[in-house]
Amino acid sequence: MKSRLSITIKIFIFLIIALFIAGGVLVYQVKKELPSSEVIENYQPISPSVIYDINGNQLDVITLENREPVHINEVPPHVQNAFLAIEDRKFRTHHGFDFWRLGRAVLSNVTGSAREGGSSITQQLAKNAFLSPERSFDRKLKEAILAIEIERKYTKDEILENYLNTIYFGNGSYGIKNASIKYFDKEPKDLTVAEAAILASIPKSPTKYSPAKNYKNAIERQRIVLGQMYKYKFITEAQYEEALNQKIVLSKNSGINDDVNEDERISISNNAPEFTSMAISEAKRILKIDESDQKALFDGYKIYTTVDLDMQRAAYKAFHNNYNLKRRESLNGALISIDPNTGFVKAMVGGKNYKKGDFNRALVSTRQPGSSFKPFVYLAAIQKGIPMNTVIEDSPFTTPGWSPNNYDRKFRGSMSLLKAIEISNNVVPVKLLQLIGIDSVEKVWRDSGVEGGDFPKDLTLALGSITTNPLNMAKAYSAIANGGYRVKPLFIYKIENKYGEVVYDAKKEQEKVKVFEPEDVALLTYMMQSAVKFGTGQSAKVFKNGQLIPEAGKTGTTSDYGSAWFTGFTPTLVTIVYVGNDNNKSMGGGMTGGAAAAPIWKNYMQSVVNMEGFEVGTFAFIDDYLKSKDLSIKDIDLKTGLLDTDSIDKRSALFKIGTEPIESQNKYKNGLEGFI
Repeated sequence: MKSRLSITIKIFIFLIIALFIAGGVLVYQVKKELPSSEVIENYQPISPSVIYDINGNQLDVITLENREPVHINEVPPHVQNAFLAIEDRKFRTHHGFDFWRLGRAVLSNVTGSAREGGSSITQQLAKNAFLSPERSFDRKLKEAILAIEIERKYTKDEILENYLNTIYFGNGSYGIKNASIKYFDKEPKDLTVAEAAILASIPKSPTKYSPAKNYKNAIERQRIVLGQMYKYKFITEAQYEEALNQKIVLSKNSGINDDVNEDERISISNNAPEFTSMAISEAKRILKIDESDQKALFDGYKIYTTVDLDMQRAAYKAFHNNYNLKRRESLNGALISIDPNTGFVKAMVGGKNYKKGDFNRALVSTRQPGSSFKPFVYLAAIQKGIPMNTVIEDSPFTTPGWSPNNYDRKFRGSMSLLKAIEISNNVVPVKLLQLIGIDSVEKVWRDSGVEGGDFPKDLTLALGSITTNPLNMAKAYSAIANGGYRVKPLFIYKIENKYGEVVYDAKKEQEKVKVFEPEDVALLTYMMQSAVKFGTGQSAKVFKNGQLIPEAGKTGTTSDYGSAWFTGFTPTLVTIVYVGNDNNKSMGGGMTGGAAAAPIWKNYMQSVVNMEGFEVGTFAFIDDYLKSKDLSIKDIDLKTGLLDTDSIDKRSALFKIGTEPIESQNKYKNGLEGFI
């Protein structure tokens, strides 16, 4: 028995020693990643963060315009104590930690009865000053070590002063002085106990406990703060009762700027407001900055976005100089341009007169894409082995409750799929969809990376009756432009902290997943090239050195002229443009994708192509297959789908080897009948 006990004790002692050693090693490793003593000694509460474009050009500075520090002597004890009572009651006596409070906070969180947080004020300052806001054990350990170091180098008053000057109080107010003036129109030295408790309530959740926005929540939280102050003898019973009975009267200015978005308050430039807003939003997500840690965004970060400032300026110029947009006040639209090989968003226009934080039509405006959706129907057909010379009759067709019509309400008889996409025929893709099935098209759409949104289960789908946004269209078209790979749109490619350390690299988020066969994409791209060269997309032609560049595209017009699109791409750039009224009302006759959207696309792309250093590239997935003789080009008759014999309605078409038409065999005379 004694022997077993002895062995147990030895094992226990061994485990204790092992844990001690492991803990020491872990602390040693973590300490190596922490800022130096010199950095800690020279700490400045908050420094601006800077947003750059992909070439290192400065886009914007994120700073605290509404921040005025105050000396701790200007903050009376009852105001200081309001924060200590709810945040760190043993602040004056501990050396960075309140172990009992930390343990109690853990237990309270488990039971759901939490009243206090687990981190001391020194820990919070350590996190805000030197660490990313991520929630992890590693960060908590760093926070603990730094808290001890800060306690060694600074007095309690200095620590509390820095803390009070940097915390966020909502509504654009940072620091105790600005908050005091904002909400009560008085200096901190003039605050009552009740008012101090209100301010101490806010940092936990600046929106939820804002007295200007959620008065009831603020008062409930204030009661908790006052209870803590009384419980821990920061105030007397008489002061407690007086504070409970005091009516909280807010400044007339407390609600001012509620209608002004945060992006406008904290940034100073208007070079590319769409990207400033997106960079702020994405940086908060990447750095895991929650609402109570807004100030963390201003701590000297360098945020490198994917935008090319020259391309952005070209987009603005093409968009805002457009004749239709200029002459019609109600008319609006969007543009988004993305590198299909990296997912980097290079340019974006959120609408006319876009301001930071406004409704960004390029990202969230949901509209029907009209005929610009048709390529996904054709791609689904190609996947089933249907070549572009397949002939379908353009003739009256009725499905339950609906009869599709062409743009000019005329029918043209037999025509190949190549001809149909060139002239944006409506009847042919509807009949094609009926044959291949709606599910096959939905699969193509989802495989491209588009998630969510409605997906009609009827034949109107062939004419783009879904609702989507320009970003989704850019994502879907990228999977065509790059040869069949799904990519994730990215707006930030790198973030550095104030010490020059890379805390985020887009390479970790980049995805390039094969979803389509390159041969299939090659056939579709060839068809869409033809639509630009000879069809409805001719107004989008772009030239370099007198030669038409490799480009493919498709116009899109909804039946009531509610939206006009041009969705096009080169080997290195996908650009989506839509034009329409925000209320989706008709723009009037003639406002087609070719007339309203394609000119914007052309003017933008022409400027981009002319930029020094821009590589147009080639559609390698077409050229490579031609070289390997897996694909071949044949001249066909657009009406019969057979090899051309008379140069009337002649067009070059691309085929997989073995699917080319044979002059003597009219195998398509009956259209798709018997083909599948």
